[in-house]
Amino acid sequence: TGAGLVVALIMLVMMSAGAISLVRAVSTGRLMAANLAFRQAAVLASDASNESAIEWLRTQIATAALYADQPNQGYYASAPDDLDITGTQASGVVIDWDDDDCNKASAPTCVKASKSLAADAAGNVVRYAIHRLCRLAGSPQGGANSCLMAGGSASASSKRSSLSYGASSRFSTSMQVYYRITVRVRGPRNTVVFTQSLAHF
Repeated sequence: TGAGLVVALIMLVMMSAGAISLVRAVSTGRLMAANLAFRQAAVLASDASNESAIEWLRTQIATAALYADQPNQGYYASAPDDLDITGTQASGVVIDWDDDDCNKASAPTCVKASKSLAADAAGNVVRYAIHRLCRLAGSPQGGANSCLMAGGSASASSKRSSLSYGASSRFSTSMQVYYRITVRVRGPRNTVVFTQSLAHF
C-alpha cells in the first residue's frame, strides 16, 4: 500500500504540473491573440492618416508650396538618406513623433511630424510625416535636383507607369514626383505601428 500511495502522489504531481502548463499556454495564446488584434486595429487606423496626408497634398499640388519644407504640416521637400522613422537612432535625421524634441534619440537633426488626428474609437492616435522624394528642395526640374518620378511609358501601346530616379533634366513635364507618407499609430497597451506609402498626382 505504501508503494501505491507514492505512485499516486507522483501521478497527482504530474497531473497538476500538466494542468498548470495548459493554463499558462491558454493565457499566452489569449495574450498573443489580443496583441495581434490591437496591432491589426492600429494598421487599419493608419489609413485615416494616409487619407488626411493625401488630401493635404492634393490642396497644395497645383502650387509651388511643395517646393519648400512646411514643418508645421509635417512636410519636407527632400528626403534624407539617413532618416529613422522610429525616432530612436543616435545619428542622422529622426522624426519627433512625441513633441519632445526627440529626447529619446541623440541624433543631430530632429524634424516635426504633423499634428495628431483625433483618436479613434479604439484609442489609436495617428500622425504622419511627408517627404518629397527629391535630393533637394526647390523645383524638381532644377538642374541640380534629382527626384523619384512616375510617368507614362514612352511607348504609345503601353499604359503602365514607370519609375525613374536620376537627373531631373531627363524627365518630361508630364512626369510626377513621388511623395512618401510615413504614419505612426500609437494605440492601447503601448501598441506602436509604422506604415509607409507612396503617392503621386
